[in-house]
Amino acid sequence: MHNPPPQYPQQQQQHYPQAPQHNVAAGTFDMGGGHQLRVKINGQSPGDYVKNKIIGYIIGAVITFVMVVGFIVAILYFMNKQASDAAAQASGAPREAKAAVWDGKSTFECKANDAVTLNGITANVSGTAIKASGNCQLTLVNVNLTAPIAIDAGAGAKVTMTGGSITASTNAVVAGGAAKVDLVGTKVSGKSKKSGAATITGAP
Repeated sequence: MHNPPPQYPQQQQQHYPQAPQHNVAAGTFDMGGGHQLRVKINGQSPGDYVKNKIIGYIIGAVITFVMVVGFIVAILYFMNKQASDAAAQASGAPREAKAAVWDGKSTFECKANDAVTLNGITANVSGTAIKASGNCQLTLVNVNLTAPIAIDAGAGAKVTMTGGSITASTNAVVAGGAAKVDLVGTKVSGKSKKSGAATITGAP
C-alpha cells in the first residue's frame, strides 16, 4: 500500500497595486479604485486645446505675413508708377490719353499731368479756345476752332492737332516756356507767336 505524497501548503500569490494610467493629452487621470478624473479646457481635451491653439497661431501668422507682403507690394507698385510717370514726363513720351468732353463755348483747359483727346468738336469761343499748361498732353483730332486765340500752350505742355481747322483773329497758336505745338494737316488762319524754348510746327 502506497502512502499519498505529502501535501505542501501553497503560497498565496501576491497582488501588487497597478500603476495609475494617466493620459494627459486626453485629459484623463487615473485616481485609483476604478475612478478617473476627466479634465477639459473650453470644452476640449488638453491635447486638442493645445493643437487648436497652435493651428490658430500659425494661421494668424500666415495672414499677417500675407497682409505685410501685400502692403509692401502695393507701396513698390505706386513708387514704380510714380517713377515711370516722372520718367515719361521728363522724356516727353506720350501717356495714355482719355477722351474729354467740351461744350465748345468756353475755354478748354488741359493742365498738370493731364493726357486727353478731343475729337470731332466745332468750337466758337470769345476768348482763348484751348489753354494747355503744366505737362499736359493734348491731342486734337478733326477739331475746328474759331477764337481770337485758338491755342495757348505754356510750361511743358504738348499739343498735337491733326486735321480740322483754326480761324483766329489774333493768334492761331501762342506757345511759351518749353511747350510744343504740332499741327498736322490743319487749315490755319491766323499767325503764331512763340517765346522761350517753345516750338510750333504747321502754323504760319
